[in-house]
Order: sequence, then structure tokens, then C-alpha cells
Amino acid sequence: MQELQVKITQAQVEIVDREKFEQNINEVVTKYQNYTVTASTIKDDKQVLANLRKLDKQVSDERIRNKKLLSEPADEFDKYIKQAIQPLKDIIEKINEDVKEFENHQKIVRLDTVKAYISNKSAEYMLDPRVFDEKATEYIKASDFMADGMTLKKATMKSLDDMVTFEFQKQQEFEKVKSAISGLCAEYGMTDSPYIRMLRDLTLAEVFEQIKADYAFQKEKQELERARQELEQASQPKSTETPKFDPETGEILDSEQIPQNETKALREAENNSKRYTQKMTVEVYLVDTADKDHFKATLEQAGFVVKHNYKVSGYQRIEPLTQDELNEQNGW
Repeated sequence: MQELQVKITQAQVEIVDREKFEQNINEVVTKYQNYTVTASTIKDDKQVLANLRKLDKQVSDERIRNKKLLSEPADEFDKYIKQAIQPLKDIIEKINEDVKEFENHQKIVRLDTVKAYISNKSAEYMLDPRVFDEKATEYIKASDFMADGMTLKKATMKSLDDMVTFEFQKQQEFEKVKSAISGLCAEYGMTDSPYIRMLRDLTLAEVFEQIKADYAFQKEKQELERARQELEQASQPKSTETPKFDPETGEILDSEQIPQNETKALREAENNSKRYTQKMTVEVYLVDTADKDHFKATLEQAGFVVKHNYKVSGYQRIEPLTQDELNEQNGW
């Protein structure tokens, strides 16, 4: 293939009366370098400025005209080369696209080969081969295959074998851990599902500790409930007994009521045994003060005592709202 060869004749540029041109410029500069603009001569000053600009423009125009003349051969040469070389560039682009398409096809073929090998190996251990789909893409380089591009190298096959074996061992170990959790939960009469999910963040020892702590809490809660029921039965007045009074309110209690101080003591005793692991912020909208008191009483009946296991961080009056207005305000 004949390479491009170019012969260049250097252009000669001659400035006529070069010394005289430079002398004229220097004379103008010398004449006006200390020029002062005044109010009385402003009209003449503007004319001087116009004349200087005219001189500068004439020199600049001549420079641009000659530069363009000098650039024309280079521009013509550049245009010619681009047109002449374009068919070659088209061929290069076509072959480049064909190479990319071939390489992409080879990657697909190699990936299918790797997945087929993993699938066969997974079947030996009764594993789902889809577990390895992401890892499979790490073994599709040309260096992982023999020269034919289709046969896996022995080193590659060993790496894939080790990967599948490791996954099998990991799953076996996980099943043992699940079985241990299920056994302990069965012993305590508890559901194992939430504790198995904890394995994503905790060790087996930590999960065991949580199970035992929850069991102890539930057992203590049951004992408190049994004590409360016994106290209720013991506090029920017989027909011959004098009616009981609530020492805080003075209210006469019926046979099924427990004094408020006894109920509160039970609630506090139950709460003291709890281990809190979560908290929640709630914004409540109330109709009036009675509604607020009813809400607090309902919480206390459910075991939530103010300043013991919940607090009120703010209370304020608001402009009355309908339910529709409240829904719109909160985006419900």
C-alpha cells in the first residue's frame, strides 16, 4: 500500500519598505504617547482617535488578507486529504463493528458454557444454579478458555468447582444454625421465624441471647398478669364487706373494680421488667380535653404510663379542622 507523500514549497512573504513602515509606526507612537485630552480640544481629540483607528484598521485588514492567501493552499490540502481518505475510514469502521459483534457473540457463547458447567456441578449438591448467575460473568474472559474459545481450562473448572462447593457448605452451615434456633424456640414454645431473620444482622450467639431475653420477659409478664388476676379476685368485696373506696379519688368501687393506685402499681411493676428495643413518635389530634383524658386513660389500660414508658413532648391548641381538612393537611 502506497503511503502518502507530500512535497511542500515554502511560501515567501516580503513586506515592501519594511524599515519605512516601522519608522512611520514609531513616529506616530512618539507623537501621541503623551497626548492629553482636554475640554477645549475634545472635538479635535476625537478626530485624532478616529485617524489612529483608521491606520490600525488598514494594517489589520492587510494582515488578514495576506494570511488568508497564505492559508488557502493548506486548506485545499486538508480538504483533499479528508475526501481521499474517507473510503478507508469507512472500511475501518465496518471491520471494527464486525470485530465487536464477533467478540460479543463469543462472550455469550462462553457465558453459556460456564453456566452449563455450573448447572451440572450444582445438580450434584442439589443447589439452584441461578445463585451463581452474577459470579458466572467473572469467568468469561478469553484467558479462562482453551485456544478454541469453547473449552474451559482446568484451572477455570477448579475455580468453579470450589465456588459451588463453598456455597453448598455455606448453605449446610446455615441450615444447622436455623435448626439450632428452631430447637431453642420449640423448647421455649416460641415462633422461630423472626429469629431466623435476625441472622442477616446478628451472630448465632446474639440471636440465642435475644431468644432467652424475650422468653424471660414473656414469662415475667405472664407471672405479673397472674398476680394481677389473683389480686383482682382477692379485692372483690363479699356481700358482708364494707364497700371499698379508691384512696385517690374517694370513689366507691364495685366488686369488679381495683383501686387506681393498685392498678398503677401493677402497671409500673410490669413496665419495670420490660426491655425496650424500639420507640415511636406519634402525633395525635384531639377533639377536646375530655378526648385527651380518654386517650391517656386508654393508653394506661394498655400498659403505657406517662413519664414511665412514654412522654408528651408538646401540647397545643389548633384551629378546628374537619376530617377532610386533616387528611389534606397530612397527605392521607
